[in-house]
Amino acid sequence: MTNPPGYAPRDVFEQMLEWMVIPTFDLVLSYGEQGVIIVRRKIAPYKDVWALPGLRMYKGEDIDDTLRRIAEAELGLEIDASQKQLLGQYVGKFKSEHNRQDLSTGYHIPLRGDQLIRLNEDHFYSYEITRTIPDNMGAMYRHYLSIYFDERG
Repeated sequence: MTNPPGYAPRDVFEQMLEWMVIPTFDLVLSYGEQGVIIVRRKIAPYKDVWALPGLRMYKGEDIDDTLRRIAEAELGLEIDASQKQLLGQYVGKFKSEHNRQDLSTGYHIPLRGDQLIRLNEDHFYSYEITRTIPDNMGAMYRHYLSIYFDERG
């Protein structure tokens, strides 16, 4: 099986985790007026806690390409990346996966409230649409939701 462009084979990715900071993007997707989509993760880091949909950037992508791929791959959603609003960045340091360190960039993107969510069941147990930050949420995601909710009063 061949890997998509920019996708490192697992053994190479393990080496990257040992020595490099990984650029990732996390999405605060507002689902109409109902709230934002949060997901319960199956995979490290942040396994078994509430999170935001997000993935790393692949070589050859620009930011909008990455954001569209994340929304499609994680939730089956089409987004208009031109609507993105930068929320900030966060350095995530993890005790798992070779003391992994991510440089995450968070964006808010509004969605129409009528799109069907198709959850990536390899990555997530479930999802919710919420107007609050759950107690059992990863620090990185809590950071972005705090900014998002603070900006909206």
